[in-house]
Amino acid sequence: MAPPSLPIRTQASSQVLSEAAKATDSSFQFAYFPLHQRGELIRDLLAYSGAKWEEIPVDWATQKTQTPFQVLPVVYETTSSGIVLELAETQAIERYLARKFSLLGSNLWEENLVSEFYSSTDAVFLSYHTRVVLAAPEVRLEEANKFYTEVLAKFISIHEQHLKKNGNNGHYVGGKASLADLKTSQLIDRLTILLPKGAQLPISAELSPGLWKVRQTIKNHASLASWHSSTRYQELTNNTRGRFGFTQ
Repeated sequence: MAPPSLPIRTQASSQVLSEAAKATDSSFQFAYFPLHQRGELIRDLLAYSGAKWEEIPVDWATQKTQTPFQVLPVVYETTSSGIVLELAETQAIERYLARKFSLLGSNLWEENLVSEFYSSTDAVFLSYHTRVVLAAPEVRLEEANKFYTEVLAKFISIHEQHLKKNGNNGHYVGGKASLADLKTSQLIDRLTILLPKGAQLPISAELSPGLWKVRQTIKNHASLASWHSSTRYQELTNNTRGRFGFTQ
C-alpha cells in the first residue's frame, strides 16, 4: 500500500481564499504525530467547536516535503465548495481556528486581551517542556520543584488576579469561552499528565480557585468532554507519557 499523501491545497487568489476561510460548514483534516504536544490544543479546538474533523495517518518520511515548513502540525480545511485551505505552524493554526470558532472575544480589544493571556500561558507551557519534560529522569523532581517556585508561582499569582478582576466566572475575558481559557486548561492538563514521581502540583480548587474554575468550565463542555474520554485521547496520553519517560 502506498504511503498516505497529504491533501493538495487550492491554488487561488488571496481574495478567493479569504472568502473560503469564512465558510461555516468546512471539514478538517489534521496531520500530527500520535502525541499531545503541539497538536493538543488544535485537537481540543476542533473538538470543542464541534467541527467535523479527522486525523491523517502520518508517514513522515514521505510527507515531510509536502508540508509548508517541513514540520507538523498541519491542518487542511475543506469547504463545501471543495476549496482546500492549508494551515501551518502551531500558533497560527490555533489563532485561525479560534477566530473561526468565535473564541477570540467579541471585539478587537477583547481579541488583544485573549491573545495576551494565551501568550502568557504558552510561555509557561514551553518553559515546563524545556526545564522539566526534557530533564534527565533522575533530576526531574528537583527541576519540577524549581519550576513551581521560579515560574509557576508567579504565573498563578498574576493570572489569579486577572481572573478575579473578571469575576472568577471561569473565563479570562467577558463571560464566554476563549482561546485563552482553552490554553490554560491545556497547560494544567499537561502539568498533570507529565507529572514527575513525587511532585505535588500547586494548582487546585483550593490553591488557585480562578485557574481551576477555568479548567473545569472548559473540561465540562460536552463535546470536549467526549473527546477527552475517548479511546484515542487516552492513547495519545499514554504515547506522550511513554515518549518522554513518565509513568502514572
